[in-house]
Amino acid sequence: MSRKLSYSRDILAMGDKELEVFVHRWVAQQTKDYVDHEEFGNANDLGRDVVGFVTVNRHEGAWDNYQCKMLGKTLDDGSMYQEIGKILYFASEGNFTPPRKYIFVAPKGFNRKAEYLLNNPNKFRELILSDWDKRCAKKITSKQSIPLSAELKKIIEEFDFTNITGIDVAKMLTLNGIDFVLADTFGDDPGESPEGDVPENVSAEESEYIRQLLAVYSDHERKVFSNISEILNHPTHKLGFNLHRRRYYDADAFRRHFRDNLKPEHLNRFNDEILAGVYDVYCSSDGMQRLTNVMTQASIIDITGIFGRHKRASIQVRQGTCHHFANEGTLPWKV
Repeated sequence: MSRKLSYSRDILAMGDKELEVFVHRWVAQQTKDYVDHEEFGNANDLGRDVVGFVTVNRHEGAWDNYQCKMLGKTLDDGSMYQEIGKILYFASEGNFTPPRKYIFVAPKGFNRKAEYLLNNPNKFRELILSDWDKRCAKKITSKQSIPLSAELKKIIEEFDFTNITGIDVAKMLTLNGIDFVLADTFGDDPGESPEGDVPENVSAEESEYIRQLLAVYSDHERKVFSNISEILNHPTHKLGFNLHRRRYYDADAFRRHFRDNLKPEHLNRFNDEILAGVYDVYCSSDGMQRLTNVMTQASIIDITGIFGRHKRASIQVRQGTCHHFANEGTLPWKV
């Protein structure tokens, strides 16, 4: 992504809630790590901002907490003592299991004392236990001072402090899947979609537009093509038919890839522009001429939005989208 580094300034200019939303979008992309996710950041979040749930047991199982800190300066050690103390206190009260991982997301980075704690996890545990009254007791809740009870002490002693990590803006821009979040947030390049995998046999999901194509070919040749094999044995139409299927599956891969990774508005805009771009041509002809004209028109449509800006919608994808319209009944090749 040629402009990715320039987005560090945009991230650093975010407000607290904007950062939480940004991080939540990224966590939502991590489907290999999490079965679900949630944004808690509010006055009663019990120390949670953005959570990735590792299992369907949610807070009764393993989960990771992403604590977002959009500050005017680097994150200091005092904030880290307070936040870790808070999450482990509420865990000791039975609100949830202690998190598997605790990740501080601080775009402006960490001061030296905070870095020391991140890089010396056993010392971090030792200090939070020895300095609880000074660093944590009065900062968990404004209503009371929280003593280091036996249960709380046990949870702190058993918690794996090596799983406390920090992410600054430089690391944020290297995270797996961050491209899609940048695309959603700032209109950055979403990357390429995979090519379609065309099965040898026609699948049930593409059967409707295939039925329509057979009818178009039949009208054009003034003979009935009753099945696919008859088209594939035709000297003229075999290549075109296979190309149509390739277009359909390239568009299908495009739709699936970006539907799963971007906000729906991007694909909706793309589909709307293809539909608007071919509609008049579609209405002004029929049969084989309609099919040919629409394919030609789709190939030259000037797409806007992130797919047009970064040239991520190939000719085959644009043309194949028209086959999806036919398959869905929006613009059938033949009723």
